[in-house]
Amino acid sequence: MTINEALTWAVKKLEEFKIPDAKAEAEFLLTHLLKRKRHELYLNSSLPLTEAEEEAFLSFIERRSNREPAQYITGETEFRGHAFKVTRDTLIPRPETELLIDEAIEAAGSFKSKALTIIDLCTGSGCIAVSTAVELPDSIVYATDISKAALVIAEENAKRNGVEGRIMFIEGDLFWPLRDTDFKGAHIIVTNPPYVSEAEKESLAPEVKDFEPHAALFGGADGLAVIKRIITEAPDFLLPGGFLIMEIGWDQAEKVKGLLEADERYEGIKIRKDYGGVERIVVGRRKA
Repeated sequence: MTINEALTWAVKKLEEFKIPDAKAEAEFLLTHLLKRKRHELYLNSSLPLTEAEEEAFLSFIERRSNREPAQYITGETEFRGHAFKVTRDTLIPRPETELLIDEAIEAAGSFKSKALTIIDLCTGSGCIAVSTAVELPDSIVYATDISKAALVIAEENAKRNGVEGRIMFIEGDLFWPLRDTDFKGAHIIVTNPPYVSEAEKESLAPEVKDFEPHAALFGGADGLAVIKRIITEAPDFLLPGGFLIMEIGWDQAEKVKGLLEADERYEGIKIRKDYGGVERIVVGRRKA
């Protein structure tokens, strides 16, 4: 089977199973397998695959036909221009989550010191903690998660990106594990918590519903269970003037803004839209 034959077969197979963007998916999986760029597939379209390559590619397409996300098949994804390992123990980072890093960088500029302490709750793959540490090189990051398996991946991603010495990964529920450390208070808390409501579960794509970790996705009946806890507990872990930066669901902006306003310890509340115009990021600042 040549590269061209492999692509032709794969696109047809994926289209039969109604996989969106079948051609792009086939190209992505084959470029990963052969360690070639997309244009090289077409420049070398008549080259035959080895028996091992052909077998691996058939397996890739079979898995993708069963709606397994391509990122889990290849075992990695890109976030903020860096490669991150992902498994079914971690969420697959979305482009809109990169806005959390933008907000963290903007918040960091509010402080005179560059030596900031940052908390990343529900760290998962560690993409937020690692990216923050990379882009704010004088910072120290505390990253928590209830999943030990996810933390193993997060630690590996920190090593991949050369920031393992500046991130403390701690197993536990939200802020609780910080009580057993020498933690003194954060300038910034950043988090992509579980916020999908149970009512939305059946409307999710199979790639999400059937493969991504439910503990990292679902936030109770209305999707706000974890968010409410974070809003209530965060001021006790923020320094005066510190920032809470959260990713939220597509229909939660006004509700979350209301929760922050009702808690009189916050000020400067703002909402930021994502690339699709959805109100996606909420920021609140602890009163000084």
